[in-house]
Amino acid sequence: MGKYLPVIVTAECGSLTRAAQSLGYTQPSLGYIISNLEEEVGAKLFFRSQRGMTLTEAGSRLVPMMKKIETLEGELQKEARLSQAERLRVGAAPSVVSQWLPGVLLDFCQEHPGVTVQLQQQSCDLEAEVKVKEHALDCAFFGGKCPAGLESVPLYEDPYYLVVSESSSLPAGMPVSLHEISGQYPFIPTNESVDEETVVWKIYKTAGRNERIDLLPQENRVAIAMVESNLGVTILPGLELADLGLHRRIKALPLKEEYNRTISFLCPKGSECLVLASDFLRLTKKRVEAWTRERKW
Repeated sequence: MGKYLPVIVTAECGSLTRAAQSLGYTQPSLGYIISNLEEEVGAKLFFRSQRGMTLTEAGSRLVPMMKKIETLEGELQKEARLSQAERLRVGAAPSVVSQWLPGVLLDFCQEHPGVTVQLQQQSCDLEAEVKVKEHALDCAFFGGKCPAGLESVPLYEDPYYLVVSESSSLPAGMPVSLHEISGQYPFIPTNESVDEETVVWKIYKTAGRNERIDLLPQENRVAIAMVESNLGVTILPGLELADLGLHRRIKALPLKEEYNRTISFLCPKGSECLVLASDFLRLTKKRVEAWTRERKW
């Protein structure tokens, strides 16, 4: 799918919901794409209201130009795919990069010495979904529900923990219930709390608030630093804590509700998935299985 197609389809549908259904995106994903494009072109493209999406004056001028670019982009992609066999573009969050990928990359490069692996770190699952759908990535590691139009292979069940300051009165290692502590501690939101498909979004919708500071969603590293300073508590998955939580003045408490996210390998459907991506998945599964046996958070 071309870069500007989300804007074109949204303009034609007049509704973010209908456009998302047509394109196979979730509504938050499509909103994320459009906001990024508006920032990139430096102009507001849509008026958003309860009645739907209508083009601004700038949007009315730019959408016809975007349609012309889409036509040329299609021709360009056909030519670009001829050389894709020598390159594999992989998207991954920093925690996956540090915990799993060094070994996977070593194995893959030994099997495919003539292939270049282009590793792109991603800040959130929405970014991975968008880039795989737009063929900007050949595959990616993903922590949410499989988006429509793509395929995902489960790799690891990653439990969530309540992260509190080292000085917190909550005992280390003791499971806690979010229902029992709801309203007692300010919650610090992370990037996961903006995606309606994630467990964390559901948690923050019911329990998440911060009476001291009006916080926007934070990077996980920043959220941990705020917890260290006793500004509140946050919720993070074990894989992130294994990467960021060492030597920090925090405690990670298991949740009685046993919330988990499934880390999956995300790729295009069927024949659109590169053979190289399939090989990368096979080697990843082998490494993750070994990692899971050797280390428990």
